Amino acid sequence: METYNHPLVGIFASKGLKKDTFRGDISVFKAIQKELKEHGVLSFVFTTAGIHETGITGYVYFEGYNRWGKITFPFPNLIYNKISTRSEELSFEFQHLYELYQQTEKPFFNPCFFNKWDCHLILSQDKNLQPYLPASWKYTKQSNLVKLLHTYPSLYVKPVNGYKGSGIIKVMKNEHHFTVQTTLEQSTLSNEEFSNWLENSLKPNLYIMQEEVQTDKFDACKYDLRVLCMYTEGRYTSVGIGVRKARKDSIVTHVPNGGEILPFHKVQDRCSLEEIDWLANEVGNKLTKSIGFIGEFSMDIGLTSTGSPILFEVNSKPMIFDEKDIQLKRIVLLAKLFLSLTKNSSIR
Repeated sequence: METYNHPLVGIFASKGLKKDTFRGDISVFKAIQKELKEHGVLSFVFTTAGIHETGITGYVYFEGYNRWGKITFPFPNLIYNKISTRSEELSFEFQHLYELYQQTEKPFFNPCFFNKWDCHLILSQDKNLQPYLPASWKYTKQSNLVKLLHTYPSLYVKPVNGYKGSGIIKVMKNEHHFTVQTTLEQSTLSNEEFSNWLENSLKPNLYIMQEEVQTDKFDACKYDLRVLCMYTEGRYTSVGIGVRKARKDSIVTHVPNGGEILPFHKVQDRCSLEEIDWLANEVGNKLTKSIGFIGEFSMDIGLTSTGSPILFEVNSKPMIFDEKDIQLKRIVLLAKLFLSLTKNSSIR
C-alpha cells in the first residue's frame, strides 16, 4: 500500500449486485473525483467489502481508459457517506468505520439517513423553528389518528423511513365516512372499513402524521420547493432551489409520480430567499449538534399564501438535482468543502 502525502477522500457507496462492483450516483462520483483532482486531492469509491484493518480497497476512475481501477489506500482523511440503503448503515462494517472516525476526529460527512420522526423531534425543540413546522405526531394506534381527524380535517401519513414520496397517504374524515388517498387511488370507507384498513396498512411507530397545511398553488396545482443546503464558509446556506409542481389533485409533487419541474423564476417573487437561507442555517446547525456533521441536505418546503415557508421534510442525502446549474454548483462546493475539511484533518 502506497503512502499518500496529499489528502484522500473516500466516497462510501453501496455494494453492487456482482462482486467488485458498487452502485449509486456514478456520474456524481466521477464529477467529484475530477473536480478534486484539479485541486490536488485524490478520491476513490469504496464499499463495506473493501474495508480492511489497515486500509481500504477502493475504485478510481481512469478517464483516459473509460474504466474503473481497483487500488488499496490508507484510511482517507474524510469519508463522504453515499450509502443507498438504511440496512447497510446498520452493518457491522459501517458502524465500526464510523466509530473509528469518531474516535480519530476525522470528518465522516453525512453520518446517516434521517428518520422523519426523530428529525421532527430535534427541530421542534428549537423555538425559532417551531412556526415553520407542521403539527406532527407519531402514529402509535388507530384511536389517536381518528381522534386527530376530529380536530384536523385532513392528515398526511408518511413512513418515518420513506423517501421520494413513497408510501405517503392522505386521510380525511367526512360526516359519515373516511377518505383515503394514495399516489395511485382514492377510496371512500365506512368506519369499519377504515378501521380494517388502518389495521392492515399502518404499523405502529413506523409512520408520522402531519396536519395538511394549505399552501400556495400554481395553475391550481400544489407545488413545493426543493432547497439544496450546504455547509460553506462556516455556515449552512441555500445553494439552489428547484420547484416541483404536482399533477392536479395529486398529493405529492415528485416527478416519478407525475410531478413536473418548474423554473424557479416563476415563483421566486412569492418567497423570501433571505428567510429560506436563514432556515437552512438554523436547520443545519440544529441537526449537526444532534446527529453529527451534515455537510449537505435538502429541504422540502411549501409556501403559505403569504409566502411563509413551511418545512415538510429534511433529506440527508439529496438526489441528483435535475437543474444542471444547481448540480454543477453542488459538485464545485462539495470539492471546496472536502478540501477545507481535509486541511483540518491531519494525515494519519
